[in-house]
Parts: sequence; C-alpha cells; structure tokens
Amino acid sequence: MKHQRLAGTRHDIHHSPAALDPALRQALMRVNPDYFAWSLEAQERYRLSMPDQDAFRLRQELVKALFGLHAKTDEDLSAIRDQFGDEEHLVFNRALLPAAGVGEDSFFLNEYLGEGKTLLDFETLYEYDYDDHCFQEQARKDETPDYVMKPYRGALYHRWARLFIDGVFHYASLCMAAGYVYSHLDEFGQEKMSTLIPHRYVNAKDHGKREGKGTIFSQRIDADGKEVQAEELQRRFWDYLSQRYDALCTECDGGARQAVYMVDNSRPHNPHMNFIFSDKTALQAVRFRQFMRDCRPLVSDRAELDAVVSRERLALDTYLESACLDICTNFDPKVAPFRKKNKIIIADGALNNLV
Repeated sequence: MKHQRLAGTRHDIHHSPAALDPALRQALMRVNPDYFAWSLEAQERYRLSMPDQDAFRLRQELVKALFGLHAKTDEDLSAIRDQFGDEEHLVFNRALLPAAGVGEDSFFLNEYLGEGKTLLDFETLYEYDYDDHCFQEQARKDETPDYVMKPYRGALYHRWARLFIDGVFHYASLCMAAGYVYSHLDEFGQEKMSTLIPHRYVNAKDHGKREGKGTIFSQRIDADGKEVQAEELQRRFWDYLSQRYDALCTECDGGARQAVYMVDNSRPHNPHMNFIFSDKTALQAVRFRQFMRDCRPLVSDRAELDAVVSRERLALDTYLESACLDICTNFDPKVAPFRKKNKIIIADGALNNLV
C-alpha cells in the first residue's frame, strides 16, 4: 500500500488546542512575560525546547497556584509530586499539558526522543517510530556485532502519551497490534505457568545493592524445590513468545489494514485510552498535530483484534501444557543449561517521570 498523502503541513498549527488553565496562563506570564506577544509558531518552539530553568519555574508556579505548595529546588518539586495521588497528578498534568504538547489535541509523547529532538522533528507516528527503530537496532548491532538487524514492521510498544480527547484530558498508550497481542500472551503465560508449576519471585542476595550511580534489581524463582523445572518452562515460554511475536509482526505488516483500535482503560482520576495500530500504514496516516482527527477515520471494531488474542491464547495454553508435561516427564534437573546472566541496574532518578 502506498504511503497515504497527508493534508496540511508541519506548520499547520493554527487549530485551537484546549483552553489554557488560568494557572498555566499566569505561570507562563511569570516565567516569560513576552510569551503571549509571540507568534503561535514561536510559542510552540519555545514550549517544546524550553530551557531547564524555565521548565522548573513553570512547574514551580503551577504547584503553587494549584495546590498552594512552595518548591525552591528541583528536589523540593520532586518530593511534592512524590506525595501526589492520582487525583493530584491528574490536576497537575491536565493543567500542564498545553505547555508540553503539540497540535489540536496538545499531544505529548512522554518518551525520550533523542538528543536535541522534539515532536517538531516528526510529522507522523511513522516518522518517529521508524527513527526510533533504526536507532535501537543500530545500538544492538554496535553492542553485538553479529546481531542480525530486524526489518521495520512497526515497533511502537506501549509508548506513553498524554492528550485531550474532545477537550478531556487523557493518559494514553500507543502500541502496535502485534505488541498488544504479545503483551496479553505474556500476562496469560505468566499466570498459566504459575498454575502448572507454582512459584513466586523473591529478592536475590544482591538485590538492592548499590552499583555505580544505580541500584541492582535482582530476583530469583522460589518453586519449593522445582526451581530448575520452573526456569526451564519459563525459558521455553520465552522462546515460544519470541517466535510468535515475530510471526505476528509479519502477519500484521502483510495485512496492511491501516486500522486503529481504541481501548478505554480508564479508572477514577486516571482517564486512560489505549491506541493500537494495525501496522505501519496506520502510523503513516496519523500526524501528531492532528492526532485524533487522523485516528477517527481509521477506528475499527476491536472484536477483530480480540479474536487474534483469543486464537493466540488458546495456542499458548496448549503449548505450555505440553511443554510442562515434557519437562516433568523427560527433563533432567541435574543438567542445568548454561545461560548468560544479565545484570539490571536502575539508575538513580530513572523512575521519577513515570507518573
């Protein structure tokens, strides 16, 4: 399928986004008194590449205006936000969004875009996703020279975003259909394995120890004496899941459905919408500046997506039952296969922006 031609241009910014919260308007005027004298394009460039000092002052002013709280430093601000619940985060993030997002829906991608890059460098989801895919594949190749780089078939996997949908603030997750099915299989498989060989994860000896500028995250399986069998079942599960994910990527890419599935996972004080894209042709058709306007014509019945999930879950259930029977009957737990052990280190502050 040819790349769908998109109406408008990257400078089409004259559609009215959600109205500014009075607290945000006041904060912007305090941080930069000249802001509202600039053109819309200049305002947008400033917001998306705001100096760190201005970004701090903007949040400082918002916290004061919205909650009556005072923060003198970044550490103070982080401590205040650490105490927020869902309701306070919603109030703060909703007020801040027009100063962070782009276009009609104030769309904000809550992901690292690369040094010096903003959403202004990408017109469509496809451009962003393809750029990120190439970066990730090259990084793997640099780390492991014999790594075979994978073709691009759409790579979005639960990327976090925020936007206004018909003027209502929402958190959002962006994912390819293949990744969406994969995540369901991963959850289902973990639950199934727990019933086949009951086990739990406990902290390993080195868990929580400091290393460099981070903390080691390390857990092990406790299966009441069947740890080796549980690990073997998990290894086979991961191999199976990897193969199915690759097959699903190929299936979805070949189908070229150009569809968007919207799944509402909202709960009180946490409005959340999942956007699931059938394949890269759907990404090519959706611009960041006109996100909802471009998504709506592509929205399809999620029943067809649910049917794929059901099909794959049934196949996985059959596979795990068979694999567990084989392990319990034929696997020698005294023969432990050699596996490379990876060390996970969580950098200080890495989780601060996950709310």
